[in-house]
Amino acid sequence: MKIETNYPFVLVHGMLGFGQDELMDKFVPYWGMLSCNIYAFLRDQGYEVYSPSVGKYSSAWDRACELYAQLMGGRVDYGKAHSEKYGHARYGRTYPKPLFEGFGPEKKVNLFGHSFGGATTRLFATLMAYGSEEEKAITPENELSDLFKGGKEDWIFSITAVAAVHEGTTLLYSAKDIMSKLEDVTYMLANISGNNILGKFYESHMEQWGLIECEVNGKVKSMPFSREKQQKIKDSHDNVWYDLTMQGAKEVNEKIKCVPNIYYFSWPCCKTSQRFFQSRPQHTPRFTMCPLFYPMSYSIGNYPKNTVDDYPIDEHWLANDGLVPTISETSPFNEPHMDLHDAKKIEKGKWYIYDTIPLDHLGICGGFLLPTPAQNIQKIYGDHCRMICQLKK
Repeated sequence: MKIETNYPFVLVHGMLGFGQDELMDKFVPYWGMLSCNIYAFLRDQGYEVYSPSVGKYSSAWDRACELYAQLMGGRVDYGKAHSEKYGHARYGRTYPKPLFEGFGPEKKVNLFGHSFGGATTRLFATLMAYGSEEEKAITPENELSDLFKGGKEDWIFSITAVAAVHEGTTLLYSAKDIMSKLEDVTYMLANISGNNILGKFYESHMEQWGLIECEVNGKVKSMPFSREKQQKIKDSHDNVWYDLTMQGAKEVNEKIKCVPNIYYFSWPCCKTSQRFFQSRPQHTPRFTMCPLFYPMSYSIGNYPKNTVDDYPIDEHWLANDGLVPTISETSPFNEPHMDLHDAKKIEKGKWYIYDTIPLDHLGICGGFLLPTPAQNIQKIYGDHCRMICQLKK
C-alpha cells in the first residue's frame, strides 16, 4: 500500500452530539458509542485523530465559526453581518491553543461530519476557500476574521459525510408538532446548563444567545432561565432545527460551493424496507433498527408528499435510517456527484457516494441500544481512512 498523505482526521459530531473535551465522551464516545472507540482504533492504526465540540443546537454557520476557532486557536467570531442579522452576540468563547499544531497548507485536515456535521464541514470548507462577501462588506479590515477572508482552499484535503443531512429531513414536516416541542426542550436544556453537573457532563455551546456565559474554553457559567431568549432563538431560524428542514437546508446549500481542491465522499444509510402487503409506497423500520427510532422512521416512511412548503418530494424520500431520508444523505443535489463503484479514478471537487450502508442513523457511529459489531465499524472507518491516505495530494 502506497501512502501519499498522513494528514490529521477531524471528526465533527452532529446535532445533540459532543466532542472529546466533554465528560460525556469519556463515558460513551460519540464516535464509537456502544460498539467501540473509533478514536482509539484509528490512533492505533497510526492516524492523528481529533473530535472538537461545537454547538449542539446551533446553526451550520455558527458551528463552522466554532470549528475554525478550535482548529486555529483564539476567540470565536460569528461575524458582524451574521450576528447583527440574527440578533446574537458576535463573539463566543476563546480557545487558548489550537486543536493541534501546524494546521495549514502543509498540514491539511480530513474532515468527517456525521449527520448535521456534514453541513457544518461543507460550509466551513466554503468559508475557508471563498470567505464571506457579506462579512467583508460591513466589517473593517482589521476586525475581519481570517475565516471570512477566504483563500484557504488548500487547507482541507477531504470531506466525508457520514449519514449527513444534505437536503434536510422530512421528519421535521411529518412530525412537525412533536419536533417543535422537542426543539423547545433542547433550548431549555441549553439554558439550565453551565457551572453545574449538567454543564460539566454535557455542554451546550450556546453562549452567543446568552443561554450560558463562557469566555475561555472550560469555564462556563449558568445564566438566569429565560423563555424569552429561548423563543428568540427559535424565531430567528439561526439554529439547527431550522437548518434541518428542507427549506433551511436549501438556504444553507445556497451558501455552499463544492471546492475544487477537496476530495468528497458520502456514506448514505438505510434501515427500512417497503412494507409487506401494502399496495402504496410505504417504508417501515427493520427489526434491527434502534427501537428509539421506530416512531420517527414510521413517520418519514409514510410521508411521500410535502404538506408544509413547496419543496418537492416524492416516494423516493420514504427510505430512511430512522431520522433522515436516505436520498438526503447521498450528496447535495446541486453539486457534482457519482457512485463510487462507477468511478475509474477519484478526482477532487466531486462527491463519490458509497453504496448505501444498512445501518441506522447512529449505527454508523457505533450504535445506541443496539450496537453495531465493532469489527464492522472498524472495517468501514479503517478501509476509508487508508483509501484517503492513498489519494494524490
